[in-house]
Amino acid sequence: MTQTFKQNWNEFCDELKSIGDIVSSQDDLTNTDEVEGYRYLTRLLRLSLEMNIEHSNKHNPSFYSLSHETAKIGADNPDNIYLNANIDGSSSYEVFGNIGEVEYLSFGVKENRYSIDGTMNSLGEIDLSEMTVSDDGDFKLVLGQEISANNYLHMPSQANMLIVRQTYSRRVTQKHAVVNITKIGNPADPQLLTNDELNKHLKQSLAFVKGTAQTFLGWVHDFKKNHKNQLPLGDQAFFQAAGGDPKIFYLHGYFEFNSSEYLEIKTDIPSCEFWNFQLENFWMESLDYRHNPIHLNSATAKMNPDNSATIIVSHKNLGIENNLITEGRDNGAMLLRWIGADSCPIPEVSIKKLTDLEVEHA
Repeated sequence: MTQTFKQNWNEFCDELKSIGDIVSSQDDLTNTDEVEGYRYLTRLLRLSLEMNIEHSNKHNPSFYSLSHETAKIGADNPDNIYLNANIDGSSSYEVFGNIGEVEYLSFGVKENRYSIDGTMNSLGEIDLSEMTVSDDGDFKLVLGQEISANNYLHMPSQANMLIVRQTYSRRVTQKHAVVNITKIGNPADPQLLTNDELNKHLKQSLAFVKGTAQTFLGWVHDFKKNHKNQLPLGDQAFFQAAGGDPKIFYLHGYFEFNSSEYLEIKTDIPSCEFWNFQLENFWMESLDYRHNPIHLNSATAKMNPDNSATIIVSHKNLGIENNLITEGRDNGAMLLRWIGADSCPIPEVSIKKLTDLEVEHA
C-alpha cells in the first residue's frame, strides 16, 4: 500500500466516523431510533459501495438494488423489487428480459444527485402499459437519443441512473421479472483499478451516505411536525424530485401512539392499478416485512362492503383483519401509495384506546 493511498484510506475512515454525527446530533431520538440510526448508516454504506464501486462502470452497466430486504432508502416499497443501473446520458443502452408475473413495471431515467442536493429528478418514464411485450412476456426497451425502436425512452445528456420498479401483490410467491442491460456499440476495453479511481469512488460513497441520510432526516422531521397521525397529500412535486414515480400519489405521514392505543386508518379506495400502505421507522426504512405484518396492498387487504378499507395499526398483533404492527415502537413514518389512480382520497386517521377495540370485537 502506497503512502498516498494510506492517507486516502485514513481520510475515508475519519469522514465515515464524522458522518455518525447525523445520528448523535439529534436530540429527540428514542433509544430505538438512535440504535437503528447507526444501523441505517451501515446499510447506506453497503448500498453506496455497491453503487459506486462494484457497479460503477457505465460502459459495461449492471443492475444492483438501492433498496432491498436488509438495506433501505426513503420509504422503500415492501411490494417492490428495485433495480438500479449507472448509465451515461451520452450513450445508448438496451434493456431486455421477461416480465414474469409482475403487476406494475416501470423504467425511469434519472439524474441522481443524492450526494449533492438530495434530489433525483425524473428525465423520462415508461411503464408496462405503454410498452409492446411478446405473448410469452419477452420485452426490449432502448434508451438513447433519436433511436427508432418499438419501445423507446429518450435519454438526456445529464442522465446517470436507470431505476426499474417491479411491483407485486404477493412478491414472495410470484414469478419475478428478469431484467438485463447492455450498452449499444463496441464494448470498452477493461481497465485496471487505480488509486485515484478508488479514492474517487470512496469519496462518492461517503457523499451519498451523508446526503441521503440528511435528506430523509429532513423529511421525517417535517412529517413529525406537520403530518403527525395524518396521511395528507403533501407536495407531490417535491416527492417526485427525490426519485418518485410520476404515476404514484405518495401520502406520507408520521405515527406516534403508546402501547395502550392503536391507530385506525379509514380510506376510500380509488380506481387504480395498485395501492398499498406501509409502516416505517424514524429513518424512513420500511419495517421488517420478511417476518412481520407491516404492510397491506390491494390484494392482501380485506375490504369493507362499500369498497373502503379500515387498517388497524398496533404495537403488537391483535389477531384481527388488516392489523399491522409497529414491532413495539411508539413512533415512526408511514406511507400510502395510489398507483395510476383516477383520484386521491385522503384517509381519516385517528388514535383510539385498545380497550375500545376490545369492546368492538368482543
